[in-house]
Amino acid sequence: MSHAATPRPPKPPSAFARTYGHLWFVLPGFLFFAAVMLFPLGFAVAISLTDWTGLGNEYSFIGLANYVEILMHAPFWRAAWHNAIIFVVILVFQHTVGLYIAVLLNERPRFMEVYRTVLFLPVIMSLVATGFVWTLMLSANIGLINPMLKAIGLGFLAEQWLSNPATALPTIIMVIAWNSLGWSIIIYLSSLQNVPEELKQAAEMDGANSRQVFWRVVFPQLSPAFTALTVLTFIGTFRTFDVVYVLTGPLGAPNFATDVLGTLIYRTAFGGSAFSSAEVRFAFGVAISILVLVVMAAICWGLIRILRSREIEQ
Repeated sequence: MSHAATPRPPKPPSAFARTYGHLWFVLPGFLFFAAVMLFPLGFAVAISLTDWTGLGNEYSFIGLANYVEILMHAPFWRAAWHNAIIFVVILVFQHTVGLYIAVLLNERPRFMEVYRTVLFLPVIMSLVATGFVWTLMLSANIGLINPMLKAIGLGFLAEQWLSNPATALPTIIMVIAWNSLGWSIIIYLSSLQNVPEELKQAAEMDGANSRQVFWRVVFPQLSPAFTALTVLTFIGTFRTFDVVYVLTGPLGAPNFATDVLGTLIYRTAFGGSAFSSAEVRFAFGVAISILVLVVMAAICWGLIRILRSREIEQ
């Protein structure tokens, strides 16, 4: 008579496996992240510590000299100032006009879906396409803006919009505002639709009018949307490049009036239309981009901490 072999109980996992076993599931994603993000970033930091022009194999290690030079580089501060102006104007525009339109759409007017689609349509257009469209519209020869102004009796406002240093940067800001307005509307509209009706009804029963209900009940509920939109606007405006490149070129014409950090980095690293190869400083351009990345990360961290602390519990 034979006896079947008794199966051995499975070996219990070790303490190390119980504690760190989940990391095996994270490892593929981390390796991919390291390959496409951390390694290129580390390589860029290494290049920024040299004087490599981007041509040939000759370079020298110069330490932090590029970063010290950036702090005294007038074009860097001029471009950063232009980015700051764009950020402030776009931020105010989105938190006022965007919020106002979102409140109107939240009342569910007729053809609401049509309005929402039309307003969000510019967002799905690339900024390169947006730039080409507005280049044609603002053209002095074949554009639509100046003839429209003349047709409605405002011909005195007709302008060489992108050639005049006084109007070039405001025109760039107007195009960016037109392109990004849909984001603020959608973000605020989704937050407005999540405000509990009970809160508004309770305030109305206590005698609050519609304005008081909005500012004292609804608006505080929009704090998470305010935080998200502020941080996204900061990141987006300081990454501005393509619309400026298409509308006014890599030199930020006229006379660098629209030069931003994106075009400065591009021009420094790869050269502009009026620059010779001798003026290309690839490592210096990389150093500018690394410095901008660090400063933006620090400011975003500060913005999130400050704005999150003011958010109310939902």
